[in-house]
Amino acid sequence: MNIGIITRNPNSWSSSNLIKAFESLGHSVLPFKFSDIIAYISQNGLKLLVKGIDIVESLSAVVVRPFGRVSLDQAIFRIDLLYALQDHGVAVFNKPSAIEKCVDKFRSLYLLKMYGVPVPETLVTERCSLALRAVDMFRFKDVVIKPMFGSRGHGSARVRDRDVLWEIIRSITFIRKTAYIQKFVPHKGVDIRVFVLGDRVLAAMYRIAPEGSWKTNIARGGKPSRIDKLDPLIEEVAVKAAKVLECDIAGVDIADTKEGIYVFEVNSQPGWRGLQEAFPEIDIAKEIAKYIVDKVKK
Repeated sequence: MNIGIITRNPNSWSSSNLIKAFESLGHSVLPFKFSDIIAYISQNGLKLLVKGIDIVESLSAVVVRPFGRVSLDQAIFRIDLLYALQDHGVAVFNKPSAIEKCVDKFRSLYLLKMYGVPVPETLVTERCSLALRAVDMFRFKDVVIKPMFGSRGHGSARVRDRDVLWEIIRSITFIRKTAYIQKFVPHKGVDIRVFVLGDRVLAAMYRIAPEGSWKTNIARGGKPSRIDKLDPLIEEVAVKAAKVLECDIAGVDIADTKEGIYVFEVNSQPGWRGLQEAFPEIDIAKEIAKYIVDKVKK
């Protein structure tokens, strides 16, 4: 079986481990970037060319690693490419509809809420004056401002001063970006990353924020600590969240607080380096590779 891995860097930790996992199972791997693709629409149909190879004809499946920072044009085109591959019978992990939902924080959050998954109180608007009015109306005293599109905690800021909040929101809306404001959920600097594969939890860990920080992201200095027995309710919520957003592979971020469980985010292109450190006995990359191969064969 020929497997494509779309990655900015095939030598990065997650991508290189995934390549080795597929190869250990006897499959060939073609790593490439989105920017390597030429889409050619001719009288005979569609070709997607990577270094002269038509990946529509040659690949059985494609695994998508993180998009990175892109323009709106690039984001739309990349999702279109994934839909085109899927339309031509190439299995895509995660499917484009899942990636599309997960990268958009507003869309993913309201879908989760619509299907009964608990999420933090959130305000979203384009106008600075409306944002401040809503913050007062709904009594948001301690908030987190996030970019609508983003990951790994980049660009997120916790704000408790109203004057500072005003300046940040005014700056965001001035450059025609949307104000995404979330009520801060007290989690004592600890949240839970649940790695969902298919309809099961493969592994879970606590993410512990560095001293003096509220951000638990491993990419921002958070420390992993394994969870040997995950609370069944948290497991159920994590699997449901991934299913709602159509993810075969997902990193679900959850806070377990005295007020209850909250799902912060579902990452459709999760890394697993922290989890691998916490669970050395599980070859996570190989589990992902086996899952993908089995699903394509079915």
